[in-house]
Amino acid sequence: MIILFMKKTLLLILISSLSFAQDWNFVGYYDGDARHHPITFANDRYGYVIAGQNFKGTDLDDVFRYDSQENLWVQLSNFPGGPRGYSYGVSDGVYAYMGFGSNSSGYPNDWWRYDLENDTWEELANFPSNGRDHPAMILCDNKIFVGLGSSDVGNLGDWWEYDIITNNWDQKADFNFGDRHHPFYFSINGVPFVGFGHGNSVSDNLVIYNDFYKYDINMNNWIQLSNFPSEGRVAGTQFSFNGKGYVLSGDGDDHGPLDSGELWEYNPNSDTWTQLTSHPGGARWAPGSFVIGCNVFLTSGFDAESNTYYNDLVSFKLSDECGCDDELAFNYDNNVLINDNSCCYIAGCTEPNSINYNDSACFNDNSCIPIVLGCNNLYASNYDSLANMSSSFSGPDPIDLGPGGYHYNDSWDMVFNCSQNVNLKSLDLYAESPFTTLIEILDLNNNQIFSSTIFLETGLNQVELNFLILEGDNYKLGINGLNEGLYRNSSVSSSIFPINLLNIIEITSNTTDSPLDYFYYFYNWQLEIECEETGGCIDLFACNYDEFAVFDDGSCFYPEEFYNCQGNCVNDIDNDLVCDEIDNCPEDFNPNQEDFNLDNVGDACDNILLNENSLNRIPVISFDHLGRCVDHNSNQNILIYIYDDGSFKKYFK
Repeated sequence: MIILFMKKTLLLILISSLSFAQDWNFVGYYDGDARHHPITFANDRYGYVIAGQNFKGTDLDDVFRYDSQENLWVQLSNFPGGPRGYSYGVSDGVYAYMGFGSNSSGYPNDWWRYDLENDTWEELANFPSNGRDHPAMILCDNKIFVGLGSSDVGNLGDWWEYDIITNNWDQKADFNFGDRHHPFYFSINGVPFVGFGHGNSVSDNLVIYNDFYKYDINMNNWIQLSNFPSEGRVAGTQFSFNGKGYVLSGDGDDHGPLDSGELWEYNPNSDTWTQLTSHPGGARWAPGSFVIGCNVFLTSGFDAESNTYYNDLVSFKLSDECGCDDELAFNYDNNVLINDNSCCYIAGCTEPNSINYNDSACFNDNSCIPIVLGCNNLYASNYDSLANMSSSFSGPDPIDLGPGGYHYNDSWDMVFNCSQNVNLKSLDLYAESPFTTLIEILDLNNNQIFSSTIFLETGLNQVELNFLILEGDNYKLGINGLNEGLYRNSSVSSSIFPINLLNIIEITSNTTDSPLDYFYYFYNWQLEIECEETGGCIDLFACNYDEFAVFDDGSCFYPEEFYNCQGNCVNDIDNDLVCDEIDNCPEDFNPNQEDFNLDNVGDACDNILLNENSLNRIPVISFDHLGRCVDHNSNQNILIYIYDDGSFKKYFK
């Protein structure tokens, strides 16, 4: 679903933890249908997932290879035996051998060898008896033992040996402790061990075994061992490591899911079992597993409690003997006995929510510079001096949130708060198959404020939204319509909420009765704080022209005629603060614009020697040199004016 390439998907960078504890680590996904009953095996670097059956009951024939050193999946050529489920395989690290299971034609008895290095297949001698679903299959040196299982004739108890060198099958001593299918099995130091499984009903009562046996190859007989110390179980997975055997997950004695994904370790020296840490999430029916180095990898299967089919990969470190033994590596461990190719040589920022995130780095050197989302345009109205990015992707992603699988209804949403207006540009969804549906956002009052029809392809889909979410709380994001399989995380840690996205979005819960247990569908949110265009006056001739304004907001203002924007005259030759265009005597200083003879020419220009510093005096009487009262506008050469302020003045014309 996620990790590579071949379909129209994006590359999802996976980051592995450098420190290992006795706990499970979530690794990622393969880019194919979630399934139960996959064929799984590994060599010292690569793990394989082949065939199986998806949630629709469709048999599969695809092949995926996991590179434990690069943490990447690739899809290889399909299994030439055709689609099938309930089949198994084993590997010696060079070749893998597989067959059995069922398909639309029944129970094939073909038998195949796969060359791990060259990705080639060869059909071998057919199994000479009944084909069957989920038998036991155990590799011991150059022998492969196959037996038990079920077919159209019911449960089986026969036991067969395949000789790798001669390509021959021989029947061996039957397993006479109850025919059964889907047992647990493994090999320790060349000895086959078989037990548990689903037997024939007794008086209509379900029979799920907890007995345990080993097969003596040389004596061709079975030896009963101590019963398993917990409830009977069926349909899990198994493996061996470093002289011990392990059983993992499955259904319990009611053929319903175990209380958890139990992991048990068997010590053949003491014939005792020890319970280890359960895998995360609910118990799985019919998963697969493989061992690389000191790590077991669990994949696929079905969780009935959450109705989840898986295509994930989780790992558990079985021993501290493995690690990095190179002193030049950042994660060197002087206690390591086995180099597991985990050495890290590149330091840098490993935090994705950083502007200097280095996807090649495997060791965090504390150089990370956190992303501060905001408008970093100096001239925008919402400029944020602390912002270093205006748009960025931010979690969550499926890997951070733990195990999950495909989910098939539209009833549940994710709840989130928004601390400031933000554009939700896009989201990632992972679809199991192509289909069309509706994505929606609801507000606090469950009013639909956004909806969009989206077409999803198999795998990763980056869905464009470009919707402005206003500051507010309790928004809901969900699917309203057909859901033919969208990925969700089914067992998140409650402590992960609230999930903070760049201090803008806070995902608080889901809308189920278990609001902190699930995360639905929507990953890798792309957020954007859009810079708000600056409004202002964009007219070059306006007094308030703004060179940084993008649009005219109607605020322009202009100077009065003959004046500039500072209120000064554009033309004022005599510097009397009266603009020349309206000055009655522009050549001479006459700020009071006196014109006692009312000829529209300033007295200064009429050669009347006025004291322009005298302000607003009004003549009340005028007379000539003989003392005769005359009109103010008399043309006599000598006039004497008496003003209303008691002053007088002689004028010569």
